[in-house]
Amino acid sequence: MKKRNFTIFLIIIFILSLIPLYYIAGYAHPSVDDYFYGAETAQIWHNTHSLGQVLQKSFVLMKDSYITWQGNFTAIFLMRLQPAIFGENYYVIAPIILITSFVISMLMFFYLFLKRCFHAATQTSIGTSIVITFTALQFTYMPSDSFYWYNGAIYYTFFFSLMLFLFSSLIVMATAKRNWTKPVYFLISLILAFIIGGGNYATALFTPIVLGVITVYAIYKHDKFSISYALTTLVAFISLIVSMIAPGNAIRQAGVEGGPSVIRAFVYSFAYGAYSIANSTTLPVLIIWIALLPVFYHIAAKYKTWEYKYPLLFLIFTFGIYCSQGTPVFYAQGLNIPYRMMNIIYFSYYGFVTINLIYFAGWIHRHFGTTDFADYLCNFYNSKYWFMKSMIFILLFSVSCVGLVTITRTDDDRTLVANLPLSVDATYAILNGSASNYDQELTERDKLLSSSQEVDIIVPELSTTPSPLFHTDITEDPTNWKNAHLSVYYNKHYINTSKQE
Repeated sequence: MKKRNFTIFLIIIFILSLIPLYYIAGYAHPSVDDYFYGAETAQIWHNTHSLGQVLQKSFVLMKDSYITWQGNFTAIFLMRLQPAIFGENYYVIAPIILITSFVISMLMFFYLFLKRCFHAATQTSIGTSIVITFTALQFTYMPSDSFYWYNGAIYYTFFFSLMLFLFSSLIVMATAKRNWTKPVYFLISLILAFIIGGGNYATALFTPIVLGVITVYAIYKHDKFSISYALTTLVAFISLIVSMIAPGNAIRQAGVEGGPSVIRAFVYSFAYGAYSIANSTTLPVLIIWIALLPVFYHIAAKYKTWEYKYPLLFLIFTFGIYCSQGTPVFYAQGLNIPYRMMNIIYFSYYGFVTINLIYFAGWIHRHFGTTDFADYLCNFYNSKYWFMKSMIFILLFSVSCVGLVTITRTDDDRTLVANLPLSVDATYAILNGSASNYDQELTERDKLLSSSQEVDIIVPELSTTPSPLFHTDITEDPTNWKNAHLSVYYNKHYINTSKQE
């Protein structure tokens, strides 16, 4: 098989893996904060059916939140626009946007990073970006929080995707052959930098840190784009400051138990950074990295701009940047880190490992490049047995995925299958009917709450909670905050669940 055909094979596998993720999106429904942030914009749409009025209301509410509750202005604006405000059946738009933006941003960034920054071959860049994106998707910590729950995912996953689009835009700006496109990508970068600064604080902090490092390196190398990088960094930093100084942040923080000190937050950040790397490096992921190591070695051996002198210092430095993502959450909430936050740290793990493996491979080539082993590593996929080697890695990956699966029995004597790769998990939920049952029960609940004139309503408890879709649900306690959000959205006094017989 020719390598071009193998790349096509990878593309086909990747597309097939996305089909169940998009298919199950049709069964997604709003959850908790979706109702709270969508209540007022939903009412505007119900009364006017004017998109302009909805956008205007969202902007007004964003300004109010900035003063009274939370400074993340761009995120709050988007949270008010959860698709179900236009009708429950439109919620499918949410996972479609979230999955698509994530996939495109990952593919684009890793392709451009390898192709434009390290001058890797086109087939190599395409294949590697597909493998990394596929792996990142399959082992997402909490898929519902990353792709199927709008409020949490738009705040974290979507802004992570925007960050990758920003980095990709800067790469294209610096490497574009047509001069007239450079100002366009620079303008896009500035806009994205401003938007990201108003998002979650992990990404809003991580972005200017990375941009700052790029700027310093560009100045050191006398790069002609140094000013462009510096201005983009400045915009990202200013936007972050605007978000941080919001009066609403102080009001909200006053209602939270005192968080740790700055020093302790840094300790937590580094400790969690080490944990997340170890936890993310499962056996299937480790096999992927081993399979990609010869690719990275070949790239590093051909790329002579870096001297690869200090792999340990490079590792420590990049590890510090990687860990910075957790600092805002640990400072504000202590060790109470949400899954949606864990997910974006997990996603950035792939960038962290990629750049360090390339640097480490370059160091190996620098010191052992004349050995037979180095030559074997560099030409690992250039021999006539390259296809067989690739298929062996695919087989090992598949077997190791099976090894992660757990099968248990629940208290009500049901079989619970867990730790499946995301595409398999979604397919399993579709085939066993749990996704459609979940959709049917929540659709019936929405119809009841929308049509009933009663102000105190009891709804049946969900009988199934498919893992790719389910985030959380209301409780039997009508005063629970989850129930309160639902009550506000449907204009009821109380809503609570009752156990199904």
